[in-house]
Amino acid sequence: MKTFKIVVYSVLFVFHLSAIIILSVGRNDLNFLLDLFGKMDWLLYGAYIGLFFFFITVAFHFLHQRNILSLEKKHAKEINELKARLYDKKESDSAVTTPAASVVKEDASEESTDTDKKVD
Repeated sequence: MKTFKIVVYSVLFVFHLSAIIILSVGRNDLNFLLDLFGKMDWLLYGAYIGLFFFFITVAFHFLHQRNILSLEKKHAKEINELKARLYDKKESDSAVTTPAASVVKEDASEESTDTDKKVD
């Protein structure tokens, strides 16, 4: 993983962990909850920061998917090129062996016609 991605994920983890701890500690304390209304600006800024990091992780996901798709296209193109090379090689090998086989077949057909003529 790249360093920037690790930093973003660790900051997002710390953000969520701290939000869970802070709200879990003061959930039964009414004064704590009323004090949160006084610090609503800080909560709003924290929410915006969390949303910002969420969008960064979504962007990472889309970039990763795009890289995977381009890699799959590259591999598919490479596979098709290799298949074409293999087909061309088989065609060239069969073209080299085909004339020899046809010469043998022609010789065999000439012998068979000679033997047919001798029989008559």
